[in-house]
Amino acid sequence: MNPSNRVVILTGATQGIGRATARTLAQAGCFLALAARTRDSLDTLAAELNTGSTQAIAIPTDMGDTVQAANLVRATIATFGRLDIVINNAALGVRDEVVDLDESQARRVMDVNYFGPVALIQAAIPYLKANRDGGLIINISSIVGRRAMPGIAGYCASKAALEKMAESLRIELKRDKIRVSTVYPGVTATRFNDHSLGDSPAGRGRLAGVPAKRVARAILRTIHHERRDVFITLFDRTFITVGVLWPWLMDQMLGRYTNRL
Repeated sequence: MNPSNRVVILTGATQGIGRATARTLAQAGCFLALAARTRDSLDTLAAELNTGSTQAIAIPTDMGDTVQAANLVRATIATFGRLDIVINNAALGVRDEVVDLDESQARRVMDVNYFGPVALIQAAIPYLKANRDGGLIINISSIVGRRAMPGIAGYCASKAALEKMAESLRIELKRDKIRVSTVYPGVTATRFNDHSLGDSPAGRGRLAGVPAKRVARAILRTIHHERRDVFITLFDRTFITVGVLWPWLMDQMLGRYTNRL
């Protein structure tokens, strides 16, 4: 799909991968409906991106609230009159071993990472169907949605749910020419860990990670090529491959990693 002049909903737009993606898509000529919880940050970003040929609007949205997630589509249609691409990027982490996992925190993570995106997709489908060439849904998952790690089971479960939903959705929407892609970032140089719930040290003090701009470029390529599954680095792809082919070996490796924390 050519991204130029496409109307895009982007959630989690003000931080990390989301902010980098908003800037990258604006440069590519997209019209952006930017969603995040903080109005001031959204307004600042929208004003920055409105300086060129693109148009960006700020729609404060808590993706943990399914009503707000669905209303995001209505607000986008009210401004642009159509919708071409939905990018589910907003996410919340939780860091605790399963034995210590707080139910309210785990439910909040599932609301933001899974139920909110489902509500957004459900609201978007009729408008994507109305397009002559359909539309594109991009879910930003994680490599730990494919191969879980200790200490972040609640987060892994939410991303696995998002991925499995996408697998079903891809087939269900094929006849309507709506395509579904899933992007699997690995460790990324953002402040995501700083905002995670819970107390586990997993993920803190690890590799520096790839720049958010690199993930944003991969998302732009996903719009162009509409690949089913997108990995950011060779390490990410290898991590998943080892986990699939030799799960016992990955268990041992992750066990040793956990013991070093």
